[in-house]
Amino acid sequence: MARRDRPRAGVDDVVLVPVSPSRRRRRRVSLLIAAVLAVLAAAGGGFWLGQGGALDTGRHIQELRAELKQTRENLAEARQDLARYRADSQVSDQAGEQLRQEIRALRDQAAELEEAVAFYKNVMSPGSADNPLLVQKFEVAPADGERRFRYRLVLVQTGDNRDYLSGRVSLALKGMRDGKAETLEAGDWLDDSSELSFKFRYFQELSGTLTVPEGFEVSALEVTARSTGGRRAEVTRSLPW
Repeated sequence: MARRDRPRAGVDDVVLVPVSPSRRRRRRVSLLIAAVLAVLAAAGGGFWLGQGGALDTGRHIQELRAELKQTRENLAEARQDLARYRADSQVSDQAGEQLRQEIRALRDQAAELEEAVAFYKNVMSPGSADNPLLVQKFEVAPADGERRFRYRLVLVQTGDNRDYLSGRVSLALKGMRDGKAETLEAGDWLDDSSELSFKFRYFQELSGTLTVPEGFEVSALEVTARSTGGRRAEVTRSLPW
């Protein structure tokens, strides 16, 4: 059988289209312009987005600055309020302390006046014919030196003060030594400058210093005043230690 020849693509099937150099150049320019426009569009979009973000950030910063300013103003007001409160508190404390001191001073003055009134009442009162002698005040305070004490007492003649009262006082220490109760005549322990004798019409103050012997625990100091002469009298007063 005879073989049929297959059609063959060849030069006859190719169509040649003439290309103009100017057309090619225009196409290249168009592509270049399109690429440039695309780049510019992308850059413009990025710039717009960046500007929008920058504006948002600027507004946020302004808001934060406004809040910071308001916070600082509130803090300044709070500090001023605290300073005023502290000043008012200090003034109140000072006024209160001054008032307390004045009250204490007035109480001390009142006590002194009451003591003076009682003193003069005792001096001017009729009193008892049997006992015209009175121990108005008796007190003891620490003196310089170990186990040394200073005593002070005020004697008053009540009633008729036309005559003098004269006499002497004696002191006794009451306490414990070696677990046993004991009374010591304080005269043996008094300084030489201590006052024991008296002579007065209205009142007289006596004072002196005594030294408590070692090993003796004092519980009380007792004073006895005795007058001699026309108006004999004796009075004893004990002062807890």
